[in-house]
Amino acid sequence: RKKKNKCITLSKFFTESYFPYKKADGLAERTLKGIRYNYSFIVKSGFDKSLNEYTSLDITNFLYSIPHTRKRQIIQGWLNNLFTYAQTLGVIEKNPCSCIAPTKHDGVEGTSFSFEEQKRFFIDLRDDLKTPYIRKCYLIFVYLTGTRRNEALDLTTDDVQRVLHIKGTKTDGSDRYIPLFSLVEKLLKSITPQAGRYFPFTEKIADATFKKYGKSHKLHDLRHTFGTIQICVNKLDVKTVSLYMGHSNVQTTLKTYTHPEQLNREIFLDGSLTEDEKNEHLRQEYAEILGLIETILS
Repeated sequence: RKKKNKCITLSKFFTESYFPYKKADGLAERTLKGIRYNYSFIVKSGFDKSLNEYTSLDITNFLYSIPHTRKRQIIQGWLNNLFTYAQTLGVIEKNPCSCIAPTKHDGVEGTSFSFEEQKRFFIDLRDDLKTPYIRKCYLIFVYLTGTRRNEALDLTTDDVQRVLHIKGTKTDGSDRYIPLFSLVEKLLKSITPQAGRYFPFTEKIADATFKKYGKSHKLHDLRHTFGTIQICVNKLDVKTVSLYMGHSNVQTTLKTYTHPEQLNREIFLDGSLTEDEKNEHLRQEYAEILGLIETILS
């Protein structure tokens, strides 16, 4: 007669040990929501059994049943983290994810708004009388700070002192401090926080608001534009910009944000101009955009 497996199931381990451990770690509510969502996805897919019954082949087959590579990558990381914790507690002897090759995901790399697109974006934002002021401020804040969507949404009054505390949403290293730029300070002072939050609305509202003005771009491209401007217009040190962006290494910053041609291709390709003349032209265009933002905040 087959002996009954006394090892705890994934669902029970998640409920009794893993999620309480994550919750006690002080993670943001949005991060916890993501953990619960991924757990729900796995259980609803019927991939719930005793932890010591999972094999590397089981998990590999399950991962390849997920059609989207980004989702597959997220679930693999989630399972690996859960099994690692179970191994640490002595619930299982070996993590079945440890010998599975990392899932590859070729994400679509973002692009900066050209200065012409930036001008159109902020003129439309200024002239739209239907969009609430707080939502306009949210888009401006992302543009001026290079924060990710949820990093901006999570901003509270406790995060604004002489510097800005950005609670990173991607990795542990993405939690960071950046300068409280003067225009950002003016923007935040013009807002009345609700329950300590500057931008008290959902991700869905943030995305929908952006789409009204940036139809050919993604919201994340405002962050991309910030990084490109800091390196290619303000000429900040790459290490400094990497810290502002919350990147784990400067190679990511160099690879992603050194594209001045995205800001103004015509100027970039003009062989009659010196590098200094090109830079001066870009600085003037950026100053014009900041002037437009001033009129929105006035």
